[in-house]
Amino acid sequence: MFYRVRTRLTDTPGALALLAQQCGDAGVNILALQIYPELGSVTDDLVVETPDSWTASAVVELVSGAGGDEVSVVPCATHDLVDQPTAWLRAAKTVLESPDSLPAELTSLLGARVSWSATEQVRAAALTEFADRARSAAGPPPAPAAGSAVVEYDVEDGAVLARIGVHVVGAAKLHAVIDGAIEASLEVAPAWRRLGIGRQLLRQICGLAAGRGAAELTMLAPATEEGVVPVLAAAGMRGRIRLTEQGLTVHVSLAGVRPIGDLVA
Repeated sequence: MFYRVRTRLTDTPGALALLAQQCGDAGVNILALQIYPELGSVTDDLVVETPDSWTASAVVELVSGAGGDEVSVVPCATHDLVDQPTAWLRAAKTVLESPDSLPAELTSLLGARVSWSATEQVRAAALTEFADRARSAAGPPPAPAAGSAVVEYDVEDGAVLARIGVHVVGAAKLHAVIDGAIEASLEVAPAWRRLGIGRQLLRQICGLAAGRGAAELTMLAPATEEGVVPVLAAAGMRGRIRLTEQGLTVHVSLAGVRPIGDLVA
């Protein structure tokens, strides 16, 4: 069996050697290793081959016992043995040719994790910049092909969840009704911003609010949040933004928004 393992180790001499030793003692072969250094710790990505009887839980137990923290283990195949810089270069070529492939390429490179290492964040930012420049050069993008999206949106009792596989990477929720306006919150995991997820969440949560008879939706955001205006513009929504002591207060008009009802997942 092949597994892709991600773990955080303390940045001390011998920490990785201990993990390698315990893998060897257990008959687990490390086939690939990528190290992402951070302050005081390192994030290690490994591809390992285990005896056929091993499960993901057994691998988690092994790595945790060797000092690993925040351990995640998923089955993989031999394509995960590709050199990481080479994989990112191939992804860059694909994104330059087809900017809308960016979410799929990031998912393929990084899985559906909601947090990335500092090195991966820099790489993802560069790949996103490639996609943005390719879109600008190509003009308005064509409609995506059916079934091409990797993000799915589930409506659940006054909330919209953005999922990639089993991982929730974004959410928008309705809250209290105050003076005829309905309050809402919207958040996208930092690793998955600038991919259109916030725009889709905003459109759908506005539809839910309109379905409840509200004429306006209000949201709060930190005063330093720079994504409010781009998300509103991309979603085609009309809004008023005020700076208050609590941060940015965003008032979104629901006039002309097509109402949708709550669905039970």
